[in-house]
Amino acid sequence: MSDIGEKEAQLKAMREECRDLAVKINSLEMDKTEHELVMAALKPLDSGRKCFRMIGNVVVERTVAEVLPAVEKNRDQIKGTIDTFASMMDKKQQEANDFASTHKITEQRSQGPAKEASSSDESGSQGVLI
Repeated sequence: MSDIGEKEAQLKAMREECRDLAVKINSLEMDKTEHELVMAALKPLDSGRKCFRMIGNVVVERTVAEVLPAVEKNRDQIKGTIDTFASMMDKKQQEANDFASTHKITEQRSQGPAKEASSSDESGSQGVLI
């Protein structure tokens, strides 16, 4: 019987990895949205206008022409990371599904934790545009 318990624990760990990736993807999606909001605010402005950008914990003075390409590049990198994590998550979900069917493990799903996770994500961070 302990073999069955080990297999269930292994499947649970695989599912937890998928959930962790989903949380990371969600966080990156929020970051990408913040970058797009900043880009939308900067695009109509004159390229020589002063602009302040926070790098680490330091606010530095730049121009819109310097900041906008950097924000676009960061947004594109975030998109690439999201795509990578999404493909990793798909692969891990398929592996978990195959593992469950190979070892004939059925899962009981509860709706409680999923609802709690979505309500806590709504409070997300908001960017500061100076």
